[in-house]
Amino acid sequence: MSKLNTLQQRIRDCLLLDSYGSLLSDKQYSACEMILLQDLSLAEAAEGLSVSRQGVHELLTRARENMETYEVSLKLLKKNLLVEEMTQMLEDNRNSLPEDFYNKFKKILTI
Repeated sequence: MSKLNTLQQRIRDCLLLDSYGSLLSDKQYSACEMILLQDLSLAEAAEGLSVSRQGVHELLTRARENMETYEVSLKLLKKNLLVEEMTQMLEDNRNSLPEDFYNKFKKILTI
């Protein structure tokens, strides 16, 4: 994995959770939700999950590893980024495209 700063890593973790959260165990998902979405501390999450702070850290680490593995295989984040880029290109060139092509392509991108 490339070196990301803390904010970039947090954003990536949230995107991964959005894409692959349903594939995590209930405890892993809960730990991620508490830390990433609710911005709780490890101690607060540990209390809510009835585990130690180290336990929460391990849940987060395993969840990140699992989600990164899913991304390597499925590439949902990469595909979503490409769809966003294609949508922007379509909009940027709307005036020079035939209307039926534009409408059909826009429909395909929003599926």
